[in-house]
Amino acid sequence: MEQEQVQHKIGPPPELKKISDVIWELPLSYKQGMLVPARIIATEELIQSMDEGVFNQVTNVASLPGIQKYAYCMPDGHFHLVAC
Repeated sequence: MEQEQVQHKIGPPPELKKISDVIWELPLSYKQGMLVPARIIATEELIQSMDEGVFNQVTNVASLPGIQKYAYCMPDGHFHLVAC
């Protein structure tokens, strides 16, 4: 059985706001259900190379009950699909 290759967009969403040289933020308005903003710690070069799944995962974390202040993604943030 062949597995279908899933193509993911590379690069940040337009809503991503630069806070400093290495801090980027997705606001609560980015995704319904977010309880806190999502912050990504990375250089601009790393941000440009991140898969859309990274932004999806950090905003999912920002939607978890009990989260406080921010959801963080470190510079080594990456996305993996797991097939069972």
